[in-house]
Amino acid sequence: MKKILILLSIVSLLASCEDTKEIIQPGELGASDAFNNTEDLATGVFGIYSAVDMRQEIRFTSFFTDEVAIGASNGGQGLPLHEGVLNPNSPEAEDIWADNYLVIFRANTLISASNSIVPEVGEEATYDQAVGEALALRAYAFSRLLAFFGEDLQDDNTLGAILIDFPADASTQLPRGTIGETYDFILDDLNRAEQLLTSSGAANDKFRVSVDFVRALRARVANYRGDDVLATSSANTVLSSFSLPATADPAEYSNLWGDVSGAASQEIIFNLDVTRNTGPTLVNIYNTNSSDRNGGAQFDMSRELFNILEANSNNFGDIRRDIFVDISSLISPTYMTDVNPRDTDEIIIDKYPGDPVIGGLDGELRNDQKVIRTAEMHFILAEVAARNSDFNEVARQIDLVRNARYTTPVTTPVYSSQEEAFQDILLERRIELFAEGHRYIDVRRLGRLANVGYDRDEIDCTLYQSALCDRPATDTETRYMPIPTLEFTGNTAVAGQQNPGY
Repeated sequence: MKKILILLSIVSLLASCEDTKEIIQPGELGASDAFNNTEDLATGVFGIYSAVDMRQEIRFTSFFTDEVAIGASNGGQGLPLHEGVLNPNSPEAEDIWADNYLVIFRANTLISASNSIVPEVGEEATYDQAVGEALALRAYAFSRLLAFFGEDLQDDNTLGAILIDFPADASTQLPRGTIGETYDFILDDLNRAEQLLTSSGAANDKFRVSVDFVRALRARVANYRGDDVLATSSANTVLSSFSLPATADPAEYSNLWGDVSGAASQEIIFNLDVTRNTGPTLVNIYNTNSSDRNGGAQFDMSRELFNILEANSNNFGDIRRDIFVDISSLISPTYMTDVNPRDTDEIIIDKYPGDPVIGGLDGELRNDQKVIRTAEMHFILAEVAARNSDFNEVARQIDLVRNARYTTPVTTPVYSSQEEAFQDILLERRIELFAEGHRYIDVRRLGRLANVGYDRDEIDCTLYQSALCDRPATDTETRYMPIPTLEFTGNTAVAGQQNPGY
């Protein structure tokens, strides 16, 4: 059963995949039994990695916001969410909440056990790397809880996550900490992780937590908080090791999304490896069997976003248009007057094209999860500049991203206000970070500054029965997700701590 209380989602780090969402069973190994030495820690950290799963966040974000429209093969899947239904009983809120607390529980179990283990001579680096990775992954999970459920990301006194740094049991009762306490918890974990990973001498590996990932996550979290100094220093440090291409390279960018070994190595800071037997199936968030028109598209790219990409492609040679949209798509020039645009205008999402190396149906459904990419560091620097009305720097950072995706040199944008600058940042994030789980968080953070909410094509909205189409950034449901009802059922300490409006 997936929809469970976070304090009851207690599982063994060594449990099988099918058991990872189940309540602990008699006979399962506790921390003291599972971890007796440094080698156990080094092996056990992969149990934390296996719990990190962005699928529900990507699915929720795409369906709920303006990223997608109903596809020709949709039989009702995801429609309540797409039509704007979000409440404390929504399974999406429960899934994202429980997924991240599972990562936290596993990390806490390993970190707790590590306190009783003294590494043998020659094992210090292995020990430091394992604990450093666990701390960083715990910080990442808390950052996701903060991003989706935190009450006000720039008000330290509002409510954040339930902060827990030990292996909880069913009797644990804890209230939500404040936003400020949650930020401090995350940053403390990242500082400790950086020290341990540095001392371990672990080489940068896009499939493993590294010092670069820690710094990139610190930049993201500091930017959420509005800590311009920390966000700038952290992002610039990352960009001293990672860079976008100076000119568009469609083959290389396509290979990045197709998981071709070594492709666009400067563009991915941290990537979760997905294999035939491990990791989520990202492709069938949108398509039943494969990312083409014969694959049973449940959701297409939204017409509004496609129109932006199409215009960019025609005017600037934007390579993302042909990479994010499958070649088999039906693009109707008369979609606005077609009797049934759902069948005549099929914009098939191909950002996750499947992995041919895996092969077979498994390969058609699986791609690695890109957790943090280089482009995001430029967006962070642009946001900092916008907050400080440094419009030339905003334009410079946006130019760097667009030059990496346009085959025709761009005209540097000119902004006359913070609102204009944030509008352009939000627009470029909407395109570049499409289907990566950012849009919900971006609109909740920047929508009111840019005076922008969800922007759907009116034809997309005729495909479902809902009064909601475009949606402002001021709505309760666009500002934050609700704390799941099941958390209140089992944890009396959070009584009265639901997010306002739910």
